[in-house]
Amino acid sequence: MDNNPLLVVKNLSKSFGSDSILSEVSMSIDSSECHCLIGRNGSGKSTLINMIINLIEKDEGTIQIFDSDYENNPELIKKNIGVLPEFNPVIEEFSVQDYLEYIGLIYDLEKELIASRIKFLVEYFFEEGPNPRKPISQFSKGMRLKAGLCAALMHKPKFLILDEPFDGLDVFSSNSLVEFINEYRTKGNAILVSSHDLLFMDKIASHISVIHETKLLNFTHEELTQNGKSFEKQVAEIMGYNPKGIQEFL
Repeated sequence: MDNNPLLVVKNLSKSFGSDSILSEVSMSIDSSECHCLIGRNGSGKSTLINMIINLIEKDEGTIQIFDSDYENNPELIKKNIGVLPEFNPVIEEFSVQDYLEYIGLIYDLEKELIASRIKFLVEYFFEEGPNPRKPISQFSKGMRLKAGLCAALMHKPKFLILDEPFDGLDVFSSNSLVEFINEYRTKGNAILVSSHDLLFMDKIASHISVIHETKLLNFTHEELTQNGKSFEKQVAEIMGYNPKGIQEFL
């Protein structure tokens, strides 16, 4: 587990009916790396993540996490990954305090450790802190996302998976998340982030995986920024983005 990549995806394919979403995609993530997953709407980013976290079945290929798989050692994987999925399944009837205590108990954390981690995470991500009695159902979209993010981090996972973690965050909260991700991976943790926000992806990525026409193209951040072109322009060229002008409309 310590000497091998934390995630290895090989020749993974997925179709829905006659529509091929992903075709023989491969990637690997080592400790202390942050891989950013980029693609257009509907390209298959969430599909890939959902296969990695075992929410949907793959058609072909293999997925190994910590040198194992869900068929042979699901407990090892579930204990060591933290996930913020796109649908963010917080329990809205709970306050954030109660919700994070519940998550801590699921991971069998000691009471004192639960309290200290909740204190840090809430103070870090919520700044002034939410009303301790306010149910999550009354939170804004960004506040709900922060609750889900804190839940994903309660057990200090070795492999953190975040699907659109900047969606709904204000610029200050986004910058705090960037700082956290960059520090977190220096402690030997691996991170996979899917996002449309190239500005923040540029700030956190050690590696970039671009989904284009069902294929996965893998790069290091250095490879995409060493020729003088901006990160955004490089990604746009890889994805074949050719924006139309609006003069005809005007």
